[in-house]
Amino acid sequence: MKNVCYKLIVVLFMVVGSSHLGISQDNSDFDFTYKVNRTYPSLSITKEKLNEARTLADLNQYYKPSWVKAYISVEISASCEGEIKKALSDNNRLNPAQKDLMNTLDADTDISVKIDYIPNNTLKHNDPKEMTFTLAVEPENEATYPGGTQQLQQYLKENVGDKIAEDVFSIYHLAAVNFTIDEEGRVVDAHLFEGGYQSFEHEKTKALLLEAICNMPNWTPAKYADGTKVKQGFVLTVGDHRSCVVNLLNIRREDM
Repeated sequence: MKNVCYKLIVVLFMVVGSSHLGISQDNSDFDFTYKVNRTYPSLSITKEKLNEARTLADLNQYYKPSWVKAYISVEISASCEGEIKKALSDNNRLNPAQKDLMNTLDADTDISVKIDYIPNNTLKHNDPKEMTFTLAVEPENEATYPGGTQQLQQYLKENVGDKIAEDVFSIYHLAAVNFTIDEEGRVVDAHLFEGGYQSFEHEKTKALLLEAICNMPNWTPAKYADGTKVKQGFVLTVGDHRSCVVNLLNIRREDM
């Protein structure tokens, strides 16, 4: 019996010791990085994918045809030559009129979709429902920092990376500065992102990050193929990019 108790105690110490060791390793496993990424509307699509779209699911990745038992109408509306135009269908597939409308819409305008349908459920009183979503069309040419990505990284190194003390950030800790490049290429609306449960409290570093963004030179603004310039959102992220805060920033994972 004593031998059994002794073995249990040894195993317990081994488990506790390995747990502490694991925590120590996790805390040291932290790469401090900084980068600028595009931020996107809730729903957006490139012109190329818009031209290839055949169904509602091609427009909206979150839309599920299985939700619908029967369609009443599908209305697509957008601004064409300054006038709001509409095109209707009675199913999930985009018809020629809807395709033509989306391919000739004015630059820097959204596409609105309204679906009237009977839900696919087992309720005795299955009343008609309405579903809507708005889709932004991305410009063919994104805003760019003068000299390109390499020059932007050099600017960030000199004005962010080289000026922040190593002990400011800890594991899973991330600071973010949202900003917009306007139609003239200027930095506007720069502000610290507050993640609520993990807000960044180091005031000196917050001021440094805001200063770095606000002092950037003018960018080449984003524009559509017809030359229409448009503002575009970006975010500077600094710290541990495994942080859950990344999920709140409207950054596409493939960009990270």
